[in-house]
Amino acid sequence: MRFRAGWLMAGAAALTLGTACEERDRGTQGQASGQSAVNEQLAQAQQRTESAFGSARQAQEQASEKQEQAANAQQELHEKQQAYQEARTQAHTASQEAQQAQQRAQQQAQQARQEAQQAQQQAQQAQQQQSETLAQQNQQARQQTEQLRQQSQQPVAVAPAPQAQQQQQQGTEQQIVGEVLSANDDELLLSSQGEPQLRLQMSPQTQVTVDGRQASAGDIQEGSQVRASYRTDAQSGEPQAVRIEATSQVQPTAPAAPESGQSTPGSQQPTQ
Repeated sequence: MRFRAGWLMAGAAALTLGTACEERDRGTQGQASGQSAVNEQLAQAQQRTESAFGSARQAQEQASEKQEQAANAQQELHEKQQAYQEARTQAHTASQEAQQAQQRAQQQAQQARQEAQQAQQQAQQAQQQQSETLAQQNQQARQQTEQLRQQSQQPVAVAPAPQAQQQQQQGTEQQIVGEVLSANDDELLLSSQGEPQLRLQMSPQTQVTVDGRQASAGDIQEGSQVRASYRTDAQSGEPQAVRIEATSQVQPTAPAAPESGQSTPGSQQPTQ
């Protein structure tokens, strides 16, 4: 009984020891497995940390880039605002200059209209005076022509024949009224009521007037009426013209000046 009891006790002890060893092995294995899990978790945490740091670096880089873009945009906005302000100032200045130019243009236009009105009034007055002067000249010409016509109907001493000229006292001034057949600076050829033609010699001392104005023999037109004073030259026996008073042909009366002040197309200035 004792032997059996000892054997049982030994068996129980051995079983207990085996169980303890087995439990210890299990604990060791559990600890090893737990350490491995912890290491794996630590590795994963480290990996996540590195990944988080990488993401943080990328985010920081992106933030820096965005901040730089924002600064550039802010600078560009500032430049555009400055350019806008300058453009607005220029536009305001240009608007003021345009208003001033418009005012000057209006003033100049008003002044031009006033000058045009004054010029038109002066032109009307000048044309009216011209018409009055022309009418007076025509009246005077008609009167002179009438006087010459009346004088031509009176007996006029014609140039005597060569023999009679020799008998007349030399140096006596004579007169004749007639129509001009030809005229130049050397001589004047006249015809008086069908009488023989009289050729008067011209000289620089001969006084010549046309329509009451001083002129030259070349200014006398054919067909004009003249009153000539002459003397017979003592040496040549030729009649020398002393004074020639010519009346040009009567010019047609000019039309009345239009009320608008504008000259009539085709009208001419009177001959001076």
